[in-house]
Amino acid sequence: MKNYKLFFRKELLLLIIILTVAFSNTLAQSREEAPNIVFIICDQMRGDAMGAAGNSNARTPHLDALASEGVMFRNNFSNNPVCLPSRVSMFSGQFPSQTGVLCNKHPGQWLDFDRTLPWYFKQAGYRTGLIGKNHCYEKDALEQFDVVSLRGREKFRAYSPFVPPHWHSDILWPEEDCNPGKNTREAIEFINRSTPDQAFFLTVSYFDPHPPYMAPATYTSKYCATDMHLPEYIDPALLGERLAQHQKALHYDRITEYDLKETLRYYHASVEWGVDHQVGEIIEALRRKGIEDNTILVFTADHGDFMGEYHMVRKGMFLYDALLHVPLIWYSPGLIQEGLSPDGLTQNADIFPTLLDLAGIQIPKGLAGRSLKNILQGEEPEIKERFIYAAAAYSDLPENYWESPEPYYNPDSPVPFHTRVEDLTWKPQYHTTMIRTRDWKLIISDTHEPELYRMNGHRQERQNLYGSTEHQEIFEQLKKEILLIR
Repeated sequence: MKNYKLFFRKELLLLIIILTVAFSNTLAQSREEAPNIVFIICDQMRGDAMGAAGNSNARTPHLDALASEGVMFRNNFSNNPVCLPSRVSMFSGQFPSQTGVLCNKHPGQWLDFDRTLPWYFKQAGYRTGLIGKNHCYEKDALEQFDVVSLRGREKFRAYSPFVPPHWHSDILWPEEDCNPGKNTREAIEFINRSTPDQAFFLTVSYFDPHPPYMAPATYTSKYCATDMHLPEYIDPALLGERLAQHQKALHYDRITEYDLKETLRYYHASVEWGVDHQVGEIIEALRRKGIEDNTILVFTADHGDFMGEYHMVRKGMFLYDALLHVPLIWYSPGLIQEGLSPDGLTQNADIFPTLLDLAGIQIPKGLAGRSLKNILQGEEPEIKERFIYAAAAYSDLPENYWESPEPYYNPDSPVPFHTRVEDLTWKPQYHTTMIRTRDWKLIISDTHEPELYRMNGHRQERQNLYGSTEHQEIFEQLKKEILLIR
């Protein structure tokens, strides 16, 4: 009997040892297999500002390579047309109408760290980093990242009262002293310090091609204004009164075609230098480190830019595709399919659940977006028809504005003309909300008539069809849906 008990104890001890070793191996294996994440966000880059998107003005060899070797979603949209609300939406996983952050002049707090995107990865044992532009997290939240290094625009990019809204020039510092390269070098240092036993989640956020549109002469000299192709001009009055007033208030109705083309060439030089070149450096660092196949790189922008559409540049509190259509590229040779280019609608709110899903982290309930994992891994051929949403806050020009409009140069104010005008229209007084399908788009605003557009798979609004008896049924359908999220 004693021998039997001794034998049983030995067998039990052996089983415990085997299970312990197996469990330890499983943990080690899971750490090794957990994919690294590099989340790259640029600022104010249109979704069509790449050669891969068919833009003949663009020189983006690194982004084009990512698109051909990874997955590029051709119809991806931001959920807000300016920086702060868009970034808060991406990192919280909620629509701006849910976060309550609808404009850059949001009066309350920014994001805490808990329950935001990098929080889930830190809970899963990831090393976290945030490099470059923030415009999202509170100071206390930043302390929760393992590595933080923040910077936005260089001092020489500060606006002066003398510059026009479409200001552009060559950079004023040596290239190595400018922030794009600094961000990239620190991102590469973060990658080089990674170890096989701990995956990382790194956000790298670039300021370019945000205005002022600037780049070194080695880049701007590649582009010629006369070679730039402008979009077809559409009178903003065909869309809505608010856009027409905005165009006139900022003197965009007076800007020459040559000035637009000159701005356009600097915009694309800024994309090539401040974004494309930097992405190429990060990809090369992943290859040198030998972790490219186990790293997911996702690239997007917080919002777009009019950049010639409606004879305008820059951004505003509008929900048109020029400001909402942004790039979305996923790249990971070992984890996702190569060369896919889905045409269905996606939105930046989808990034949060997709990253969690790809990393094997449970997706929390209540997120605004949906996981794109099945598309990325080739298990579904295309994205099914869906609604996407955007929301923003705005204020109207004062009723008597045209009696005494802002002077182009005000010697009594250090604030540039375009900022003075925007300050009048960016107050969070009213709400505007958009719902979009592939073929239709509805915008509802508090102080103006609705706007209904037949998009037909395109990305430029051409004529407001609201009020047409022929389109009343689709208007009612979209209005019913938009009120669910408004």
